[in-house]
Amino acid sequence: MKIGLLGSGGREHAIAEALKKESQRDRLFVFGNSSNLGIERIADQYCIGNLTETPAIVSFFKLHSVDYVVIGPELPLTHGVADALRAENIPVLGPSKLQAQLEGSKTFMRHLMQEYVGWGSLRWREINSTAEARRFIDEVDGQVVVKPIGLTGGKGVQVMGQHLHSVDEALSLIDEIIRTDGTVLLEERMIGEEFSRIALVSGNTFVPMPIAQDFKYAFEGDTGGMTGGMGSYTMQDGRLPFLSESDIEQADRLMAEVVSALEKISGTPYRGFLYGQFIAGRHGVTIIEFNVRLGDPEAINVMALFACDTANVLYQAALGNLDAEAVSFEKRASLCKYLVPSGYPEKSQKDLIFHLDETKVVQAGFQIRFASVERQSDSTFRTLGSRTLAIVGKGENPSQLSNALEGLLREIEPPVLRHRQDIGSEETLTRKVDHVRRLRS
Repeated sequence: MKIGLLGSGGREHAIAEALKKESQRDRLFVFGNSSNLGIERIADQYCIGNLTETPAIVSFFKLHSVDYVVIGPELPLTHGVADALRAENIPVLGPSKLQAQLEGSKTFMRHLMQEYVGWGSLRWREINSTAEARRFIDEVDGQVVVKPIGLTGGKGVQVMGQHLHSVDEALSLIDEIIRTDGTVLLEERMIGEEFSRIALVSGNTFVPMPIAQDFKYAFEGDTGGMTGGMGSYTMQDGRLPFLSESDIEQADRLMAEVVSALEKISGTPYRGFLYGQFIAGRHGVTIIEFNVRLGDPEAINVMALFACDTANVLYQAALGNLDAEAVSFEKRASLCKYLVPSGYPEKSQKDLIFHLDETKVVQAGFQIRFASVERQSDSTFRTLGSRTLAIVGKGENPSQLSNALEGLLREIEPPVLRHRQDIGSEETLTRKVDHVRRLRS
């Protein structure tokens, strides 16, 4: 089978590794916006270009007569690349341009929830003046989240009590965004524990994947600025220890209803990944936002756990023929931690040179997923400014994996890079379970 892959980050390296499990059978053709040495090692052809340059993307995949294409990032989806490929009779795992507005426009998502679903959302308001903003902030007792309307790569959100420390500071930011964009989205800040539920969707077939918890903040204890995600973990049973059965049922039902609403609005079945970012709070589960692709870093966890013929399963999903019984995942926990430049996310630190012994990583039972990094020589690398690379492992539980990974990183982590030590630790998991228990007691 000839498989197309669009994208070149850590998420796409994880997808590529899963797609090439049957390396003697399948061939991989990749169109990325930058070099990714991990993908290049296993790809049959690798082309670099603009991920929104639709004619070039279509031409590349037509030239190689691919059987189907997996789209990794959100930007080509919101620009209609999936529509253009389907117009050329190339099956695609990725939603249409209209459906992708669920992620591309936060107000589209909130209006869809309000008009077609009617539950599971939080209080929100689309604002175009600071006077309106002040009224909404009063309405939610100062517990506000400020979000630009469009795509922000996970780094545009500002939370009261975390990044904003007074109403005046919030209003100043809101005024700045309004002057730039004309409008801003304000949401009620929810208290609880966030979790990521990703499903593989193919029309009426909806297959939930192991639940992950992502760590968005830059430093230990959820401090510092928002990032694209510093790491994530999953549990052996595919659940999280602070979630009840009812929580999971609510999340899955909400996602299924959103899929139905998207099909009703667009007139076409949804084929691709749907990622719900939820929060488990005092009164159950609330949706924070939806993404129309795999999360990053969560993709690194879940793609490593596929226990079936991934390439064929995703092909059938792209065709609309997915059999849920054909999808299976390993009954193991997983842990992923990103190594990032020391100044990330405030500073874009390009051209940092470091050494890393890949052999030691593999010998310790882990794998590398390359992201924003370039090879200089066999063991010398150069940062390209964003999250550099991720290390992922599988085992009995996240805390055991975290202990093992911390031991490895004490030995091999380059001085110019850093990571969050608390992701997956026993102390972190205990604190999160206690947090939800206190909220609900």
